[in-house]
Amino acid sequence: MSVNKTTLQDNVKVAPSEVPSVMNAILFYGPSDIRYEQIPVPKISENEILVKVDTVLTGGTDLKTFKRGHPVLIKSIPSTFGHQFSGIVTVVGKNVKNFSFGQKIVAMNSAPCYECHFCKKSRFSLCENIEFLNGAYAEYIAIPERIIQHNTYLIPENTSLETASILESLAVVIHGYERSEITKDKTVCIIGTGSIGLLFVALAKLNGVKVISVGRTPFKLNIAKEIGADFALNIKDFLNEEELIKNIKSLTDGYGPEVVIEAVGLPETWGLATRIVSRGGLVNFFGGCKKGTNLNLDTFKLHYDELKLIGVFHHTPEYVQKALNLLSSGSFEKGIRNIISKSFPLKELERAFILQESGEVIQAAIKP
Repeated sequence: MSVNKTTLQDNVKVAPSEVPSVMNAILFYGPSDIRYEQIPVPKISENEILVKVDTVLTGGTDLKTFKRGHPVLIKSIPSTFGHQFSGIVTVVGKNVKNFSFGQKIVAMNSAPCYECHFCKKSRFSLCENIEFLNGAYAEYIAIPERIIQHNTYLIPENTSLETASILESLAVVIHGYERSEITKDKTVCIIGTGSIGLLFVALAKLNGVKVISVGRTPFKLNIAKEIGADFALNIKDFLNEEELIKNIKSLTDGYGPEVVIEAVGLPETWGLATRIVSRGGLVNFFGGCKKGTNLNLDTFKLHYDELKLIGVFHHTPEYVQKALNLLSSGSFEKGIRNIISKSFPLKELERAFILQESGEVIQAAIKP
């Protein structure tokens, strides 16, 4: 790899170490076609910072992007991608005041505009001008001004870079949890045992709530039990959906759980969630289905059982700060060690995705 030994740019404070002119990165060329290549290190403006990536995770969004692309995050091909990461500040734009060389930081994958119709109503996850950050499957990433201002955080001294990389996932889970009206006297059923579903399990148990975890993979269901699920049910162990529902209701005095969180994003599990939930209960459709997906629901049950159906999307700076406080407390460390289950070098990203899709890995830590 060649090194640029000249001043990087006139509009930046140059780090007291040399930054390469090129870097290793994973580029997306099309569905299931990603390539390990060398590309130029991003140049930053006077209002940006350059971060050397320490850890970037494989999440559900990135796996879907690998398999089929992404209508928002992939605007042209080839493209860098990856969004859950932590790293070290390497170069600082001359107008940036709140970050400096060598600091350990974690930046979110988006920031709201604070000016649109929804931001003025404090519905920041619905921002009409939300700015996304993508491209962390690389050795370096440039953080744009708005995300620096509103959604980039110093990592506490007692929190590792790898642990901090899960901040975005935890923030969206806290958002979903707080919107679900969960109290200690309720039972929560969480459908899905990916990283998001398991984070919901861990958060519920941290708050002393009875939890039923429902999934399809024995390895992941064992993790659910390890991090606190009172019951872990494998859908494949039941002859049909009716038998599964009967079993779940038997664990809740015949009523069903008061809260059901769907963390899969498939119409069949959305439908299952409405059939599991207790009368007067709440269903959180947290897993996003493919655009254009339709669902048939029993309107008699919705009306006469007085169900509350909600959708919760993304995170906001408020929930990110809550997630960071939770990480720094150390109370989530056990759950995270179980969820970030393997590490791979950057060049083996495709292998990590394949293992994640097969259920052998929940989330992998990629080390550029």
